[in-house]
Amino acid sequence: MKLAFEPIWPWPFVILACLAMIGVVAAGYPRRVKHLPVRWQQILLAIRILLVLLMGLWLMRPLVTRETDNKSGGVLYVVLDASRSMNTPDAAGGVSRRAEILQLLEEARPLLNDLKETVEVRFRDLADGLVPADPEDPLAVVDGQMTAIGYGLNQLSEESKGEKVAAILFWSDGKQAASGKRNQDAIQEARLIGRKQRPIYTVPVGSSEVASTTLDVAVSELDVPHDVFVGNVVPIRVRVRTFGAEGQELRIRLYAEDRSGIPSGKAGTMEAIPGNIDNVTVFAHQPRGPVEDMIVNLQFVPDKKHLGEIKIAVVAEPLNGEVRLTNNRVETIVRVRSGGIRVAYFDSLRAEFKWLKRVNRNNRIQLDAKWLKGGDNIDKNTFDESWFDPSEQKYDAFIIGDVPAAAFGEERLKQMAACCDRGAGLMMIGGAHSFGPGGYNNTPLAQLLPIDMQESDQQLTADIQMIPARVTLTILQIAAPDQNLAMWNALPPLTGASVLRVKQGGAAQVLATSPTNMPLLVSQSTGRGRVLVFGGDTTWQWAMHEDWAVEAHQRFWRQLIYWVTKMDYDGESPLWVNVEPRDLNPGRVAELSFGMRDQNGLPLSGVNYQVNVQTPEGETEVVTPRTVDAHGAADYQDTLLPGDYWVNVKNASTDGQGTLYASTRFLVNARDPELDNPAADPGLLREIAHVSGGDFLTSETMIERLEDWAANGLPSLDSKQSERINLWDNWFSLLLFVVLLVLEWFFRKKRGLV
Repeated sequence: MKLAFEPIWPWPFVILACLAMIGVVAAGYPRRVKHLPVRWQQILLAIRILLVLLMGLWLMRPLVTRETDNKSGGVLYVVLDASRSMNTPDAAGGVSRRAEILQLLEEARPLLNDLKETVEVRFRDLADGLVPADPEDPLAVVDGQMTAIGYGLNQLSEESKGEKVAAILFWSDGKQAASGKRNQDAIQEARLIGRKQRPIYTVPVGSSEVASTTLDVAVSELDVPHDVFVGNVVPIRVRVRTFGAEGQELRIRLYAEDRSGIPSGKAGTMEAIPGNIDNVTVFAHQPRGPVEDMIVNLQFVPDKKHLGEIKIAVVAEPLNGEVRLTNNRVETIVRVRSGGIRVAYFDSLRAEFKWLKRVNRNNRIQLDAKWLKGGDNIDKNTFDESWFDPSEQKYDAFIIGDVPAAAFGEERLKQMAACCDRGAGLMMIGGAHSFGPGGYNNTPLAQLLPIDMQESDQQLTADIQMIPARVTLTILQIAAPDQNLAMWNALPPLTGASVLRVKQGGAAQVLATSPTNMPLLVSQSTGRGRVLVFGGDTTWQWAMHEDWAVEAHQRFWRQLIYWVTKMDYDGESPLWVNVEPRDLNPGRVAELSFGMRDQNGLPLSGVNYQVNVQTPEGETEVVTPRTVDAHGAADYQDTLLPGDYWVNVKNASTDGQGTLYASTRFLVNARDPELDNPAADPGLLREIAHVSGGDFLTSETMIERLEDWAANGLPSLDSKQSERINLWDNWFSLLLFVVLLVLEWFFRKKRGLV
């Protein structure tokens, strides 16, 4: 036992403070009580000095340290992996990993029994969590759905709180396979355990090469736009990994859900999408090596029967001898909307062609751009004739740039005109070979265009500022109404333009002009279709101007395309609901968001929502919403069961709008995190041992370590334990101080000093 001090200040200041208090008492207090009898003077002075000494004691903060030997009373944990991957028969002699662990346990049993004389030995199985195990009759075949190593280590910390843990023996294949709340960081949990002086000794079992020696096809990482439009090409990317499949014919196929006549809350039938030029829905491949990892690109064009939220699935057909099939399929949900726009764009290789193609960044518009040669190479152009076929009506609009009519030929122009008669839009933009100079004055398109054309028409080269004819035109709205004209004036001028002469007596409307009132943008409706002519061909300069002008450029072209295809209005429901992610693995959290918008599309706040989720089993679970900014949000966590989950939302407000309903869904893929790839991960066990202060051992060295502990004791228990006892920070010193103050006040009161 040792006496020590931890002064509140450096020692010189503490000593000075104590001397100052004693000096004040010695110099002033005796004079205050000198008229009292000597006995009372001594009593009061003694009490005051005791108070000063007690305060000095508090300033010096004395304590006693006591060291004791502690070689017993600790806990030794033996943690055995009890997940299904431990049934993999890849240990020596073809036995399972669990059997190998039990063999090690049987060999170690006498040594563990010896250790029970000094420590308590606790056996635990670890799978979805940590549970007690019977060391006398351990399970030979285990069925744990996950390997939640981080979660299990966290449970061990909670279970042993306040106890001295001598060591943790962890025998496992090291494969962390957990999801949801149980998917905790094993390294971080091991680091926290190590800070408590609880070393983890890991013993790995199993092979990390099991995947490459087992026949398997794994499909994952499905990448699909979740908001698509009818008629537009939907690109699909998926990762495919093959193990042991060399020489076999691998087929990957795309499926889409048919929801015709299917009510909300029920899934439709999955149908294989037939392949054609646009629908690339089958991928065939013959692996050449034992392990291959590739990205497969597919695509399809949704039609009207796919409207709404549908399921998309990419499936690898089972190979001969393939046993594990849960990872052969991956699915997601996409929202197919009407109003998708597909445009065929023909132009020469120029700056306007490059920048106009960027309109494809809008997921509603698919711009199929075709670069055509001119001059001496005009006859070398090739075409996909289906682009012009009126019976297919593949495109909602055609845009023709700086391309002479001869590049198309008479027959294709006739077909294009026939498509326009059936409702397709047509737009021609300026260029040296557009309009009359391009020879369009004698083609079937001439009667559709709202301008008179001559081959001798000029192409202006001066700077021309573009000005909307009416500020209120929605088609030319690039900013708020009160700022729109100013924004147009701030855009760089066009570098030249084609001269346009509007037909007299027709239905043409001039939408934009130059400062000298020369028409630059002219529109006309022609029966079922709409037509636009634009004299400019250098709007790309807007996108090179400033950041705001990039969006103005894109918005201008999007709105022209919306107008010419009659898609300039697409109403949406005031109540909306969304889920992220749309497809998830079992146990992950689905994040729900929902809200209301007014007639102008602005979010409404203060709305009460009622939310529920229908599970794949048909049960309905109520979800509690919360408010985030001007919309609602909620989390749904009970996603262990694979299948479709339907989210239903209704507004419960009393603002006179009535009750509205919205529904969406997400799906949980039929994944088996434990067996999709049961390869062992000794690297994780090595890191767990390292960060916790333990050791990474083989079965043989584990037995040697136990022999050493049985003979010499566990190192973590072979050290002295220090106990600190504060002599100042306790109830007794405070009570003594209060008693002395009360006594002094009582005696002073009794002698008439108060």
